[in-house]
Amino acid sequence: MSLVDRVRKIQPAIIRALTGHPVIFHHIPKCGGTSLGRALRMRYLLSQKTVHPLHSYAAVSAFCPDASLQDQMNAMREFREQMLCYLISERVVCISAHVHYSNAAQKMTDGRYRFITLLRDPVQRFISHYYHSYNRPDYSRITLPLEAFLETPQAIELGATYSEYLSGLSAGADFSDRGAVAASISNLEKFDAIGHLHDLNGFEERLKTILGVRIRIGHENAGMQKGRDYRECIAPELMKKIEALCAPDVEIYQATLPRK
Repeated sequence: MSLVDRVRKIQPAIIRALTGHPVIFHHIPKCGGTSLGRALRMRYLLSQKTVHPLHSYAAVSAFCPDASLQDQMNAMREFREQMLCYLISERVVCISAHVHYSNAAQKMTDGRYRFITLLRDPVQRFISHYYHSYNRPDYSRITLPLEAFLETPQAIELGATYSEYLSGLSAGADFSDRGAVAASISNLEKFDAIGHLHDLNGFEERLKTILGVRIRIGHENAGMQKGRDYRECIAPELMKKIEALCAPDVEIYQATLPRK
């Protein structure tokens, strides 16, 4: 047996000894997940992969350059879920990705992975997402001022981001629908740990319990503070509209909070 073959034979044992329990982090945009994803990848350095939003869009748009943006976005969503299944099959120990909950992927893990996610107050998340995407030079760009944007179908979709990412429903579904909200709450019950941005210390302790290793979450993303600052200067009537748009996500979020 060659040296290369010997290394390949013992590599899984080395990875198991130096990393924690296999984990899949469902990274929902603008929830503080950038810091968590970075911390996970550093701790699982020997076996970690991600599905990057911009790179996955570049891959999809290269295959269907003449498709509409919406069709490309739908194809990108499916592509990311397929990439998740690929990485599970490859037995990557830590998968951190902007990817929607997938029943196929859940079944494929056969209980080998811990599923985690990080959530944030939905209204704060909505505001942060809007200003992050406003005139951004890529596919996620929002060009309308806030007041005009709140009257668009895109704003309705943004207010149901948790439902879109967690319901397991296909692209084009009504993610504000009661059924989508109920499906999201049901799927979250299958997760091993759900963190909340306002209690990262508590989330770190929970991760240590389920993964067997300490994950120290930094605070690199200054956009979180930016979202809070903008909230303070938004007119009350616009805040009421945002709160109404976020009703589906608020229901999902509240279902994950500890009961008092």
